[in-house]
Amino acid sequence: MSEYQLYWSKGSGAFPVAVMLRAAGVPHRMIRLTLEEGDQHKADYLRINPRGQVPTLVLPDGQTMTESAAVLLYLGDRHPESGLLPAIDDPTRAQVLRWLVFAATQLYEDDLRIYYAQRYTSDPAGAEGVKRAAVEAFDRNAGFVQAAIAEGPFFLGQRMTILDVYLAMLASWHPRSEPGPGRFPVFRALAEAVRAEPRVAPLWADFEMEEI
Repeated sequence: MSEYQLYWSKGSGAFPVAVMLRAAGVPHRMIRLTLEEGDQHKADYLRINPRGQVPTLVLPDGQTMTESAAVLLYLGDRHPESGLLPAIDDPTRAQVLRWLVFAATQLYEDDLRIYYAQRYTSDPAGAEGVKRAAVEAFDRNAGFVQAAIAEGPFFLGQRMTILDVYLAMLASWHPRSEPGPGRFPVFRALAEAVRAEPRVAPLWADFEMEEI
């Protein structure tokens, strides 16, 4: 195999991975899963990813990678031509790594607890409390992100990195009915700038990402 294979679904965490692959200009094949039809639970896919989650990236050497943040760091280092991850000797790299991991472990989990609150409690009556706590956590964590953004429009200023793409994805996931990016104009402006970026806009449409 001489290409990457990205298993994706609409509105999923595969979105920034697809942006990275396209920006790097490397050969890759996009394999769409329809979650509503249970594609993620079919035997062929479970042999690749036993957890049945999306995304999964199969590398050209046949290795399998999951966890979108880890995939992005691997691709960014493997293909610096993407221009989306600061190089090891770039002083801005430290903050990009810091906030990418923060987004993956905090904001991403906050959104999961909002949409899948029942997974986080053994008490059916406790799901609503889990959701409300997650909404409050996302609101608080979005404030931390906004405070860390430089002059904009992107996290580092005029330069877009994969961190910006990841944050825009998370902003698009957050329910419009709940506090979140909408309360933080700088965070929201970052997400809007990402969505309008020429390397991103076509994939935003392909993935059927939500409005911000």
